[in-house]
Amino acid sequence: MKVGQFVRQHAHLIFDYCRTIDTTELSRLQDPQYSKDTFDINYPFCRPVSEITPDEHTRYYNATHHLHGLQVRMTSQWFSKSLPLMRQYLTNRGISYGESLQPETPSPTAQGRSIRGRHRGNAIGNAQNAFVRHLLSRIGGEQFSAEQWKSVISEFGQRCAYCDAEGDLVMDHVIPINRTALGEHRLGNLVPACRTCNATKAGQDYRAFLGQRDDRITTINAHMARYDYVPIGENEKLGQIIELAHQDVRQLADRYATIIDTLLAEDDSS
Repeated sequence: MKVGQFVRQHAHLIFDYCRTIDTTELSRLQDPQYSKDTFDINYPFCRPVSEITPDEHTRYYNATHHLHGLQVRMTSQWFSKSLPLMRQYLTNRGISYGESLQPETPSPTAQGRSIRGRHRGNAIGNAQNAFVRHLLSRIGGEQFSAEQWKSVISEFGQRCAYCDAEGDLVMDHVIPINRTALGEHRLGNLVPACRTCNATKAGQDYRAFLGQRDDRITTINAHMARYDYVPIGENEKLGQIIELAHQDVRQLADRYATIIDTLLAEDDSS
């Protein structure tokens, strides 16, 4: 499959991810350097329609995507070398693609439903991952403000926690907030990161990402201790509950799809 075709086919999944899972990702995808570091392309992944000049229209696909109050178009300037980078991008963010859009093994209640394997159908995995992130972001009673987050950035000297770079910094979860790592959205699990490190680290644990950079690991460990953050990834019972919640989302979707199919079938026969 050509890279342009692959990107267009999966664009709606990326924008769904920006809309429901990581609302800050849309901003990053409009950044030229982030797009270069992530996909090795020379134009931002997407741009607001209002900012695309007449001379640039041919460099963006005509399809318009609406999210977060913006209308954006995706760049058409792709190269074959970007295809594996795009696949890695989707994988790192838990976005199903390619064969993953096809059914695994249909459940008894789902057999016969045409949505299974439907071309460009919205993958249930995206909803499952979003729900898990929502749960993990609500565990405990901790609350914090934008000012407190700014204090964390100051504690790191306005630099990236991973590479010490200055410049545009974004919020990164030290322990990834997913059903495998069980990271939480708490100050002790949040550090400032440059866009390059944020994109490269993706769903990795900070220790795996940093490797032998013990000084950085020590600094982040101290940050976690300062905010009394104790990773919950070793809590087997919690992991089982999160996994159950992940499965329940699929079952709930199957249940309501079956109810709707039955209702529509009754309407057709009446």
